[in-house]
Amino acid sequence: MAPRVWFITGCSSGFGWELTLEALRRGDKVIATARKIEKIGKLKEAGADIFGLDVTSSLDDIRRLVWEAYNIHGRIDILVNNAGYIQQGALEEVSPEETYALFNTNVFGPLNVIRAVLPYMRSQHSGVIANTSSAGSWTNTVGGGLYSATKTALSGATETLRVELEPFGISVTSLEPGDFRSNLLAAGHRFAALHPIPDYDNTPTRAAIEESNNQDHKQPGDLVKGSKIIVDILTQTGCAAGRRIPVRVALGAEACQLMRNKCNDTLALLDEWKDVVSNTNHDDVLPTP
Repeated sequence: MAPRVWFITGCSSGFGWELTLEALRRGDKVIATARKIEKIGKLKEAGADIFGLDVTSSLDDIRRLVWEAYNIHGRIDILVNNAGYIQQGALEEVSPEETYALFNTNVFGPLNVIRAVLPYMRSQHSGVIANTSSAGSWTNTVGGGLYSATKTALSGATETLRVELEPFGISVTSLEPGDFRSNLLAAGHRFAALHPIPDYDNTPTRAAIEESNNQDHKQPGDLVKGSKIIVDILTQTGCAAGRRIPVRVALGAEACQLMRNKCNDTLALLDEWKDVVSNTNHDDVLPTP
């Protein structure tokens, strides 16, 4: 089988870095990108083709870069949208400008990368798109609610893309990891609100942010183990051989439990309020069985 060609964003650390190395170890080709290309020089030494890519660039600029990357190997088989960062603070504290910047990197940027890659995948009538979301999209992330909101939005778009692109032979999935030991909580990957409101001092919001920061490089998840599973799933090999790529990948025991809790809580909520909220149809509409 010919080597697969990966296009991965956000490769300067974390899953982007480890996925690049794991794909290369398996003999695949990788186009690794990062906002600061000097941070991924070692990935070039490992065999990757590297590009500097800011996912908040214009769609035209992203298209030009993707065209250049595509012409290296003449195809792109797997796209992993991994670029992103955490914005901390109570929702009230985070300015509209900070909010837009967060959504621009975590949602709008990945969608533009998808727009740039899709013409090549459609012409191949094959491909895999994986958007890195978060298990945090399944819970109320106090102190990081806007980050979770971006991941919820990305997961929602992923579900729609999965249906839209199925006729073209393209699989789409949302990667939703729990807490993995990466640089996501380190300086440069998480940002505090520029104008904090003192009233939130000594509240659960501040306590949650402090607790989160104290977990930097103490997270339980192993990036190497997680990356091996992701590569298996996206290539349908190893532990995922013979299985269809799922719409969501809850990665890690914590992620699985958060997702299960949310589903159970939602079912309980529906059962509790069904008699109140269900009777809203016109009288001439037959009841739903």
